[in-house]
Amino acid sequence: MKAIFVHLSGSKRGKTEYFADTKINIGTGPSCNVRFEPSLDRNTSPLHAEIRFEKCTYILKDMDSNGGTFVNNRPIKEVVLQDSDLIEFGDNGPRVRFRIKAEEGDRCKPFREMLADSMDLAREPHKGRRLTTSTLFFKTLFTETYTQSSFSFKIVSCIIFVIIFGGVVTLFNNIYTTLIDTTKRVEVLELKSTVAEKIIKNYSGGVCLIQCSFSLIDEVSGEPLKSWSDGSLLTTDYTGTGFLVSKDGLILTNHHIAEPWWGKNAQFVTMRKGFKPRFEEFRAFFPNVKKSFPLQVVSVSEDTDVALMRFDPRGIDIPILELDVGHTEAIEGEPVVLIGYPAGLSALFAKTDPMIAQEISQLSFIEAAQELSVRGLIRPMTTQGHISDVLKDRIVYDAQTTVGGSGGPLFNNEGKVIAINYGIFRGFGGANFGVPIKHALLLLEAESGE
Repeated sequence: MKAIFVHLSGSKRGKTEYFADTKINIGTGPSCNVRFEPSLDRNTSPLHAEIRFEKCTYILKDMDSNGGTFVNNRPIKEVVLQDSDLIEFGDNGPRVRFRIKAEEGDRCKPFREMLADSMDLAREPHKGRRLTTSTLFFKTLFTETYTQSSFSFKIVSCIIFVIIFGGVVTLFNNIYTTLIDTTKRVEVLELKSTVAEKIIKNYSGGVCLIQCSFSLIDEVSGEPLKSWSDGSLLTTDYTGTGFLVSKDGLILTNHHIAEPWWGKNAQFVTMRKGFKPRFEEFRAFFPNVKKSFPLQVVSVSEDTDVALMRFDPRGIDIPILELDVGHTEAIEGEPVVLIGYPAGLSALFAKTDPMIAQEISQLSFIEAAQELSVRGLIRPMTTQGHISDVLKDRIVYDAQTTVGGSGGPLFNNEGKVIAINYGIFRGFGGANFGVPIKHALLLLEAESGE
């Protein structure tokens, strides 16, 4: 069994956490499994509550917290949690939706298995069991009525029996049909609730952090632009997101990540006439892989914010993301999952132990990313949302992101990439933009020579 916390408000808003532990501590203290930010969630105690897994049930207990614990807006001391319960830790504190996911092989059976086992038992004959008093009574009454009554009474009785029998069969058939329909609906709900979990498990390892540092080179002298004060090399640093789409090392991302001087940023370079950009560092970091990989730009789209890059993947095992090559029509209201590295290194520091983050933050931009990778601290963030609009050249959705998340994959509820995240509408949190994956497929087709 897994306990799933979908954070609706508070310092962890927009995140989803999964736990298979038999005991889950919740609060603002450093030892808590579900740890809230004490500076933001002031109504949550250091050890606010705990959840125990006992006899196939999750039991929530308030640990004498200051603000109290509420389940479905009711204060509790100890309660057995149900799937979809709404929990609030402290008055006006962080709110989470609690979900329960049964894993294959768990001793707690899913509903569909219980239903199938119950139906098999119902069909099993009761050999050697004596007739009950009520059964014997009705059997005798039926025999007496059939042997001692007139022919016309027998005909009427048979007709009545057939009608009653037909009604009973129809009733049980309707009940059976309803149960089957309910089972199918439960399976659909279970499938939807596990989509995000499967995407994170199967594909997050194929989403990379892209780190870039570039300088400006004098086209005449070939010398880089340097600081007037101390003569140090002047560079522009930034991060983005990309994802692996082929076994030979092809990565999809945005054009403005592959060429940061493209589009609206072009004037950054052109305003310095006589200079051209040069990459000082351009590499990718994948989760659970300690080394970095130099990147090369393969091709870019001049019409849309899409680019194709390559690295050498030999010797490593990285999951390849599945693209929606069938051009399935995106639908308004459809749930989506977005993976990426919004806020770049700053977000990775925020998710790291404060002591380690303080130590790594003293390093340079280039060294800090490598140290995070060596310590296994480069992990993408996942947010969920829904499609709010579908346009010809973009898909609009409300899955949260920010600068640094550009180039991240947007998944549909089938676990396929339908768009590449490329922009946010500042000042309005419900509008983030993605380039439909069909534009990326054009670059891939051109590269493969099809």
